[in-house]
Amino acid sequence: MDIRVLGLARDLRTNTPVVYAQLPIEDYLEVVGDEFENFTIQRRRENHKAYQRLKVDIAGGALLPSITLAVKPDKVSTIIPLFEEAEADRSLYEKLATALSTHGQVDILDGLQRTYIITDLKKEGVDFVKGQNIHVEFWLEADIDKLIYRIIILNAGQKPMSIRHQIELLFMSLKTSIEKQIPDLDIYTERDNSRRTKAKKFALAAIVSAYQAFITGSAELQKGNVIANQLLEANALDATEEEITSQFEEFTRWLTSYAGLDECVTRVYKSANVPLEDVPPEDAEPTKAPRIHGGAYANWLATENVIMAFFAAVAQYGGSDPKKKDRVQQALNVLLQMLTDAGEGDDPLGLEIFEKLRVGTNPRRINVGLATRRLLTNGFKEFFRESGEIPLEQCWPIAAD
Repeated sequence: MDIRVLGLARDLRTNTPVVYAQLPIEDYLEVVGDEFENFTIQRRRENHKAYQRLKVDIAGGALLPSITLAVKPDKVSTIIPLFEEAEADRSLYEKLATALSTHGQVDILDGLQRTYIITDLKKEGVDFVKGQNIHVEFWLEADIDKLIYRIIILNAGQKPMSIRHQIELLFMSLKTSIEKQIPDLDIYTERDNSRRTKAKKFALAAIVSAYQAFITGSAELQKGNVIANQLLEANALDATEEEITSQFEEFTRWLTSYAGLDECVTRVYKSANVPLEDVPPEDAEPTKAPRIHGGAYANWLATENVIMAFFAAVAQYGGSDPKKKDRVQQALNVLLQMLTDAGEGDDPLGLEIFEKLRVGTNPRRINVGLATRRLLTNGFKEFFRESGEIPLEQCWPIAAD
């Protein structure tokens, strides 16, 4: 593989090392590996007409804009020393280039669609023009705090990337780290072809929605009012690096508590000899309340409506007030104890009453998903407000008033 390091730099805002390099187009495909698309979740392949022209141009030897890659966080520590040596001695550029040529140790930050096109040309048997190179930036960042700031803030200023996509990039990068912080947590993606077969196993999309609800303080992530949605996102992004880092760490702590509750809910609501079912579809029109102990509600905390409403309620009620945050934690401790003490047939979450209220929603007058999220958010807030002294079965009717 023929990677040539052209120069070194550091992002002076985050002190992130950056390597500017050039390599043959075919070698680039070796560097990104066969699973390069797994880094992005929602921003999948696009089919603009302009890409067809770009495909022809690439086949003809066109020079592409530089592509930005990020060395995977767990691999950065082995490359940083080589970067520092090369900073002091340019003759060591080749040694650094060799380390960067490892197959599949990078994620694509910018250049996914171009990579798809290059891959298609390769599969179609196109012989690339001799001497056709690609310019690449390798970002070497293992510090989670700086990675959070870079993905959520810097990308927002560089191009119109939605807050949703920024958070997806963030969690795809930090998935392994979060799983290590929270015992037995398992985050899976659609690409994994996986199903929820145990407690503390959540879809990445649900975790992303939870974090977005937490930083915006709203469970309505697809607001019809575009201006209101933009204001929520702007407020979420109007923060310093330290504030964003603190916010993410706080979210991780609440997620730890949430995962513990999920483990108990799975045990209490899972019927004997009934396998754990898939998470039910969101926003289904309510027709008849299902059996609470029929197995389906073992997944209740894994449903996207519930997880969004929970974290929106934590953000709305707890906010930045330490005393209110203490009430939230007290409420969760009470709920955890109730779930721990519950036996078969008990309903500590008050789901029987919750479902009656949900089924009572008139789908012709109000969006079912919207009504469900409001009921959930207000119910959780009422439970937090009372530090868990009023059971959830009494909070749901209050929330519905």
